[in-house]
Amino acid sequence: MTSPTHDAQSSDVSGVVATPYLDGAPTLARVGVYAALAFVIVAWSGSFVAAQMVLSATHPGAATLSPTMLATARFLLASAVFLPILLRQHRRVQPLRARDLPVFLLLGQLGISGYFWLQYTGVQLTNAGVSAVLAVSLIPLATMVLSGLVLGEALSWRRTVALAMGAIGVFVVVSQQRLDVSLETGFLFGALCLVANALCFAVYSTLVRGISARYPPLTVTAAMMVAGTLGLVLVSAVTEDWSSVRAMSGPQWTAIVYLAVACSVLAYFFYNLALSRLEASKVAVWLYAEPVLAVVLGAAMLGEVVAVQTVVGGALILSGLYITQRT
Repeated sequence: MTSPTHDAQSSDVSGVVATPYLDGAPTLARVGVYAALAFVIVAWSGSFVAAQMVLSATHPGAATLSPTMLATARFLLASAVFLPILLRQHRRVQPLRARDLPVFLLLGQLGISGYFWLQYTGVQLTNAGVSAVLAVSLIPLATMVLSGLVLGEALSWRRTVALAMGAIGVFVVVSQQRLDVSLETGFLFGALCLVANALCFAVYSTLVRGISARYPPLTVTAAMMVAGTLGLVLVSAVTEDWSSVRAMSGPQWTAIVYLAVACSVLAYFFYNLALSRLEASKVAVWLYAEPVLAVVLGAAMLGEVVAVQTVVGGALILSGLYITQRT
């Protein structure tokens, strides 16, 4: 989360235009698509818990990685899968044009390196549940704001109410701890990173539409991910201590592999599959379960205390999203 959008993010990453191919399809095909969607939601919900295991010493003997180092490790593994795919797409499907390479580099920094640095900083300074509520739920609302500013889309009464409820929800979630803006301990700083995380992906989602019209979805996804990984490697080579990776415990390595394989490779593929078989609006509804499940997993697996403010604020944000989906 993702993600990605994660992740509402994957619909934009993939550039897939949903077509209701399941109309009249056999029951087994329907079950398969919905099973794929269930996998996506569980995987992306668990990504916040997995990240917290690596960013914080959650058990004896555990080491910690910085947000930059975690993102680098995750997407190096994911890019090991996507780089051969990108080369195959370039040679056999459609070659990448030189004039589009700067665009892919920019998208990679927005959708991967910048996005996940902000998200993991937020996870590290808050917790898995709060991160999921803010990072996942705010992406559609942030995209709504950007579309109004950049594309001139009218702000209907439904959108106005949704944005107001989202803003109030963020305030309620953030109000659960002392407003400390220190980079080392600041809950507020982490929450602001998560809000910026949503805005970052909203910008990415707007820009990716142009390139998605010129290349197949798989090419866009692979190129964006490889470009973002390149940015992470360059930054971490200068700013990070790579020896910290060797100090990771077995469970933490399992968490990193989970983030790379389950969340970055399989979940993206299954989400794109669902988008090719269902209307985008039907798929989007499933995403609303992600922050709820992430809060539950954080409490069950990491012993996180679920504050009343997280529940109330998350409910306000999700209610705002529900209002925008009403027809």
